[in-house]
Amino acid sequence: MPKGRPLRRTNGKGSVVKLSGRRRNPFEVRVNTRMDERYYPVYDVLGRYPTRDEATAALLSYNKDPYDLRVNNMTFADVYELFYERKYIKSKKTYSQSTINCTKYSYNKCAPLHNRLFKTLRADDLQTILDDWSLSHAYLEHIMNLFTQMYAYALQYDIVEKDYSKFVQVNKANDDEHGIAFTSADIELLWQAYASGIPDIDIVLILLYSGWRAGELLTLENIDIDNMTYKGGSKTAAGKDRIVPIHSKIADMVKSRYLDGWFNIKYISLRRLFKNAIKAAGITTYYTPHDCRHTFVTMLSNAGVDSVCIKRLVGHSSGNDVTEKIYTHKDIEQLRKAIEKI
Repeated sequence: MPKGRPLRRTNGKGSVVKLSGRRRNPFEVRVNTRMDERYYPVYDVLGRYPTRDEATAALLSYNKDPYDLRVNNMTFADVYELFYERKYIKSKKTYSQSTINCTKYSYNKCAPLHNRLFKTLRADDLQTILDDWSLSHAYLEHIMNLFTQMYAYALQYDIVEKDYSKFVQVNKANDDEHGIAFTSADIELLWQAYASGIPDIDIVLILLYSGWRAGELLTLENIDIDNMTYKGGSKTAAGKDRIVPIHSKIADMVKSRYLDGWFNIKYISLRRLFKNAIKAAGITTYYTPHDCRHTFVTMLSNAGVDSVCIKRLVGHSSGNDVTEKIYTHKDIEQLRKAIEKI
């Protein structure tokens, strides 16, 4: 065979070509030869090898079990787009907007991985994202969940051979109820500011007297003004789709927000409005939206509400919850009596 000529094989079985010049791996394996729109031949490169024998062996192995070579060039972003399309666009299952947003936000926090080849990612790469302690424990759990789902998709479609999401974890302690409670004096300042008409004080008060996480408040999908309840929740099985009675002290605020289209803002905007509102109320202590949830639990406890009611109101598992959570009229009225003790 003349030097440098490709190895002749049956049409469609690929070829081995020796590239010109001095190269460490001069023998290129080409497969899937086809014609482009100009009728020029194009092909996929399986790989380059130091010897013709190694290249031939690689080609024979490929022909025994052909696979889509495009997966070798798929980035994290490419796999995410395919996963997202399959789960949220092509699926017959309907997902809440809050679930979709959690997926999108989690993906955005993985920006350092977006342009990395998915097949080259390892556990350390994923763990680096999960070790970002500037993010809350809940946010990191959402990212972890995204990794798990993306690798399940990648395994199903032979994009990867190993699930590296199984070897990473959220190391940050669960900070769900950590924080400081608003003092009675600061809560009184909030009510005075509300009476004075200071903008967005209602945001702080609704959070204080409902126990919703800020993200949950923005994505509530079932607000029943007639029966004075709202339904929503996220993060845990006990927290999802929980019903919380609307406290009578914030009923007018909730009605007003509901009639205005609820909160058509993003989480970062809510944090800014929250900060400005408590400052305008004359409060000098640094509080976060999550401190409202902590305050809600503290106020319930101080009012003598039993722990089971508190856990149901804030979406914590009591340890005795049945799998299918059912709220009867009696349950709701019991929760309403509990919340009105504040």
